[in-house]
Amino acid sequence: MHSVSQSASRRFPIHLRIFCSLCLIFGIVPLQIKAENAPTAPGTPIRVGSVVGGHIHPALCRATNGDLLAVYNKNGGGGKELLLARSTDGGLTWSASHPIPTIKACSIYPGSLTTLKNGEIVLHWSCYRVEGTRRWRVPQFCTSKDHGVTWSPVTEIRLDDYTNYTCLRHPILELDANHWVCPFYDRTVIYNRSKNTIAPFGDGRNHGMVPLVRTNQNTLISGAPQSHAPVPSGKPGKMVYGLCSSDQGQSWQALQSLPYFGVAGYDLTTLKQGPVVLTSILYGVGRDDEWAYELQLSHDAGQTWDKDHAIIIYNPGRPIKGRGWPRTVQIDDNTLGTLFYDLDPKQTGGPGIFFVRTPLNALQAIER
Repeated sequence: MHSVSQSASRRFPIHLRIFCSLCLIFGIVPLQIKAENAPTAPGTPIRVGSVVGGHIHPALCRATNGDLLAVYNKNGGGGKELLLARSTDGGLTWSASHPIPTIKACSIYPGSLTTLKNGEIVLHWSCYRVEGTRRWRVPQFCTSKDHGVTWSPVTEIRLDDYTNYTCLRHPILELDANHWVCPFYDRTVIYNRSKNTIAPFGDGRNHGMVPLVRTNQNTLISGAPQSHAPVPSGKPGKMVYGLCSSDQGQSWQALQSLPYFGVAGYDLTTLKQGPVVLTSILYGVGRDDEWAYELQLSHDAGQTWDKDHAIIIYNPGRPIKGRGWPRTVQIDDNTLGTLFYDLDPKQTGGPGIFFVRTPLNALQAIER
């Protein structure tokens, strides 16, 4: 597979054009015509910032005031700072990136952004540590109560058995104000914020470094490709291609509906309207290269996905350098936004972080 093409856009019928002209003469704008005229294709990728290489791994969230925050590592593989860029217009334009000032004395592996129910924003990452032949990572976070303008001092999550795989790349799952599910690579645990302690989550299994989301019907969906994740390697659990739980993680059922996970995995996003969005990577045939990113919807808590209306949001016609790690949020009632990176040095402007807006109409996420 060397490229993926989009279907041609629909033509606007002549009788509807005449009808619209008559409506404009009399000052009428029919709602049905508005819907049919709404955007139905992803926008052109917008450059958020330029990067160097390595573990760029961007994180994305929408603040409660509507601002979009993008956090990334400019020079991965142990960069010393995380940069934050902000958009106040739904991702059409972005501010210059600036370092998060509270992060110090840390060789960084990037993590995730989460907007809590009370509007507070949580930024997670892990610090590399080395002592002789021993290597491990320490998870840390800071928070913002003013939409990412200022940040709290750093909190280090205390563990008795750090490993080199104590890191996460997806948002935390908020159970309540003081309890967060953290899907680390080497363990899936509940973090008690008030006590700075951890406890087993649900039935105690390790889901791996995967997305965990809650649907509007209170079902939990895990992006786990296997029933138990081996760390970092070993005998895996049976392939389940996603899990779901209706009892807060005490038991799980195999979905057998999610695609190949890959190194960069995929993302899951619950919409206000109810459906869940899957952001997945399309791979080349016979080679582990990322060629394109695709969005599709589930209306039944991940049991099935609407593949007939899946839409490709980025397809440069070549392998995407650096794997990209795409992350998707809902911008407003009508629009999704996806953040990713591409390290191809030959593209205009060189390696960078990019953002694509996608209308929900393109996925038939809302009734017309």
